[in-house]
Amino acid sequence: MPTKVLLIEDDASFRKAVGDVLTLEGYAVLQAPSGKAGIMAARAELPDLVILDLVMPGMKGLEVCQLLKQDALTARLPILILTGNDKEGQDVACLDMGADDYLTKPVKSARLLAYCRALLRRNAGEARAEPPAAVEVGGLSLDYPRKLVKLGGKEFPHLTPKEFELLYFLAARTPQPTERAAVYREVWGAEAPSEGALKTVEVHVRRVRLKLGWKSDQWLVSVSGRGYALIPPK
Repeated sequence: MPTKVLLIEDDASFRKAVGDVLTLEGYAVLQAPSGKAGIMAARAELPDLVILDLVMPGMKGLEVCQLLKQDALTARLPILILTGNDKEGQDVACLDMGADDYLTKPVKSARLLAYCRALLRRNAGEARAEPPAAVEVGGLSLDYPRKLVKLGGKEFPHLTPKEFELLYFLAARTPQPTERAAVYREVWGAEAPSEGALKTVEVHVRRVRLKLGWKSDQWLVSVSGRGYALIPPK
């Protein structure tokens, strides 16, 4: 069965051009001309990859990304942002909403296809992975099958799968610090294809701290020149 790629893009000529590139590569291409249509197609078809534009009439790309990542049915679909909106900080905003990577138009076909292959390999690796055992560190308990965090008698069930896996990975290595590239490789299952991809590690660290109410020097700490470490307070 061919790999399915859903392209959510309102520009018909650009949508056709990208669709032709993907088709020639052997992908089965699904197309949606709007954010609303894209969400419906994602839920109905469950593609292997979503390529999403940001600037569309009606529902904007960031909202589409957020809704797909919040829906249990589509939360694990990898999303590649492909947009002409390259204003400063836009890539971080997309990663904050759960996007897996980010590209700006115009983009060469070879580069686009490389990003697609990287995200598809990463997602396939996650599907094959065996669930690891639970981890407990200094009163912090991580229940992998339920993606549930417990600390101080309180449950924190609202971490995304990637946020949980990042925390789990660092907890299993406590108190050893790990560089961003190594975190990305282990948690996302591939080498980071770009500096933008490495930023997603920073974004996920920030979101974990926010959801668990940790300051930057508590539990999930930055170690200068050495990355991140999970260190229980004394």
